[in-house]
Amino acid sequence: MMHASAYGRLSQDPKQISTQSGKAMAVGSIAVAIGDHDDPPLWMGVVTFGRVAKDFLKCRKGDMVSVSGRVQRNSWISGSGEKHEQLQVVADSVVSNRTVRPGGGRKSNSVNTSSGTGHDRVDSDMDDPLPF
Repeated sequence: MMHASAYGRLSQDPKQISTQSGKAMAVGSIAVAIGDHDDPPLWMGVVTFGRVAKDFLKCRKGDMVSVSGRVQRNSWISGSGEKHEQLQVVADSVVSNRTVRPGGGRKSNSVNTSSGTGHDRVDSDMDDPLPF
């Protein structure tokens, strides 16, 4: 069994699926940068269950997410008869940039001179240290 961690951008909002037993499940895919900027990304499927699925469903298209879990190979034949394969991570952990930065905002430093005092003041979205 292979275990992996990957960091990539969500290609679309995760989809909720119910298993036959009624257990919560969510699926999606991420584009993982491999090598040089000119190289195409590696597309990986993400499969989640239970609490992890509920967390994954809070993510949105374009979010940067980190996933960790067991790797499996998904094979299928398209309607035109072509065989396709994709690596999937059956994730036991999903962390999004929204989790790290509540509200999805970026930490930015901007100069605010509207106070009229002549002193520059630096504002930031978050003054608290990161939780890890």
